[in-house]
This record gives sequence, structure tokens and C-alpha cells, in this order.
Amino acid sequence: MAKFEEKTCKLVRLVFGIVMSVYTVVLAALILCRILDIYFSGVSAGNIKPYTYEAVMGRVHAELAAPFWIWIVLIFAGLILWEVFKIPEKRRGISDARYILQRLQKRIPAEVGGDLTDSLNAVRREQKILKILHICLYALTGLFLVYVIAYMCIPSNFTSVEAVTDDIKRLCLFILPVAAVIYAAWLAYVIYYGYSAKRLLPEVKKLTKGIKEPQTATGKFAAFVQSRNFILAVRIALACFAVIFIIIGCCNGSVLEVLNKAIRICTECIGLG
Repeated sequence: MAKFEEKTCKLVRLVFGIVMSVYTVVLAALILCRILDIYFSGVSAGNIKPYTYEAVMGRVHAELAAPFWIWIVLIFAGLILWEVFKIPEKRRGISDARYILQRLQKRIPAEVGGDLTDSLNAVRREQKILKILHICLYALTGLFLVYVIAYMCIPSNFTSVEAVTDDIKRLCLFILPVAAVIYAAWLAYVIYYGYSAKRLLPEVKKLTKGIKEPQTATGKFAAFVQSRNFILAVRIALACFAVIFIIIGCCNGSVLEVLNKAIRICTECIGLG
């Protein structure tokens, strides 16, 4: 594969990004205009529910199907362009204390002597605290999932189809506060972990000074799986499978069937329009 200059790659990516952004905005504006046109024309005609299946299929699908498929083609073209006009990656220094601490912890010796004993004890004590917090958070999250599943499996929590809105509101009142507490707990753990990493980093650097990171033996298969060529081949294969299944869906009418169901869900079940 021919390699292009970095300046050329950046220019091609910039031009394609601008074209794709403008086309996306224009397509979204066209869809919005068609939706508003259906609404106002239906209201002016005295229709209480203007978003019928026939109106959506006749105005939106028939008129905007071609621009939409061009947008899909542009997305796949962008994926190909990003691989062809690839910009060389530049290694940058990592200043995240958590990442540096994670790398250095592999070099911490099992035993030390002299003035380093206090540093080693402090690091081990902090590691134990973080491990306990991690286990507690995972246990709390697991209990929350069990709680949600148990609530969903109790038939009395869902009275009837007519009262589905009230059932959903009740479900949110039971679940959202607990989910907010768990989210806050994980957020507090991340903040504390960052503070702990900054505090322990000087101690860990003292413990690992002059000690090289242990080298792990990598087999041929592991090296092959981690190679850039294998990862690129997997990406291309997945993209080809996706395109093949999309083409199969277009040929057997599945796309139109899914669109019909989506329109009927919005206009009949949910009650939009």
C-alpha cells in the first residue's frame, strides 16, 4: 500500500470531514423540514394525528431514501479513507499518575530494608484499601442488578397495559435513586484513586528506583494476535461482514420491514402525532 505524506493525509481527512459534516447537517435539516411539513399540513387539514404510516412513508421515505443511502455510503468511504490516508502516530509522554503507578507497581520488590520499609508498608496498606473498595463497589453493583431483575420478575409490579405509564414511573422511582447512589460511589472511588495515586507515586518511585520492569515471554501466536496487520485484518473482515449483511437485508426487504415497524411503533404504540 502506497504511503502518503502526513500533510496530504491531514488535508484529505480535513476535506472529507468538512464534506461529511455539511452533508449530515443538510440531511438532518431536510428530515426536520419534512417532519414539520407533515405536521403542519396534517393540522391544517384538521387531522388530529398527522403522523400516519402513509404520510411518513410517502413524504419522508420516498423523498429522502436516496440522500440517506448516500450518507451511509459516505460513512463507509470515510472508514476506507481513514485506513488509506493514515497519519503516523506520535508517542506522547503520559502524565497520568494512575497509569504511571500501575506500571511501576509491577517492579515493587517483595522485601526491602532500611528506610524503604515504611514506604513499602504504606504502599501495601493503600493497595489493600483500594482492593477492598473495589470489591465492595462490585458487590454493590451486583446487588443492584439482582434488585432490578427481581423487581422486573414480580408480576404485581406491572398491573395492566392501560397503566403502563404509571408502572414505568414507579419503576423509575424505585431504580433511579439506587442507580444514582451507585454512580456517585463509583465516581468517588475514581476521585479517591486519583488522589491516592498522586500521593503514593513518590513512594513507589523510591521503591522501584533502578529496578527494570520484568519481561514477560510472548509466544508466536500472542505476538501474531497483537500485531497491527492482524488487527487491521479483523477490522476489514468485520466491515465486510457488516456490508454483506446490509446488502442481504436490502435485497430481501428486511430494511423496509424494519422501517415499517419503526413507523408503526412511533405512530401507533407510543402515540407520536
